[in-house]
Amino acid sequence: MRIKAVIKTAEAEQRIVWAEVYIPDVLDTDGEFMSAEDIRDMAYGFMRAAKLRKIDTGHNNEAVDDACVVESFIARKDDPTFIEGSWVVGMHVPDDETWGKIKKGEINAFSVEALVSKSKVKLTLEVPPVIKGKTSKDDGHEHVFHAMFDPTGNFVGGRTDEGEDGHWHLIKRGTVTEYHGEGDARHRHKFAFVDGMKG
Repeated sequence: MRIKAVIKTAEAEQRIVWAEVYIPDVLDTDGEFMSAEDIRDMAYGFMRAAKLRKIDTGHNNEAVDDACVVESFIARKDDPTFIEGSWVVGMHVPDDETWGKIKKGEINAFSVEALVSKSKVKLTLEVPPVIKGKTSKDDGHEHVFHAMFDPTGNFVGGRTDEGEDGHWHLIKRGTVTEYHGEGDARHRHKFAFVDGMKG
């Protein structure tokens, strides 16, 4: 099982990033999902097994130097940042190379790899043709994004609205916009269309 949830917030001075690891009742990249109860059990099992330093990039099984989960919790109702019932972690990333990739947006999400027991279920999801939400605040501003889906629920792309200076960003994948601008003004924004699906 592999899923991705976008990094939502970061503390640059401490080199800590936070994101949902798994969101309840939303299909992951393998077309699977977990209930809030199963996610809670997985999160608690991770902490009990003390796997806090088993952090790699791209599922390459090569531990990132000194990277460590320093916070782990289940998001509560009315959490202003994270989706209720999700497993959220805060990860300390002191490694210069990895932190640089996070700052550039090259690493922009957490992805969990786990061995799980699977059950077949028949599931009907209603995915609206367009999901609207807000991007991260980067380069001093944020955008409203519009992510589009085909009739079978597959992500097909999207774009942001125009910023105050008239610029906007194309969306080709589900966690980060395309770049806009040149030189020091070159930037992009992180987003999670799953937030729009969960309200």
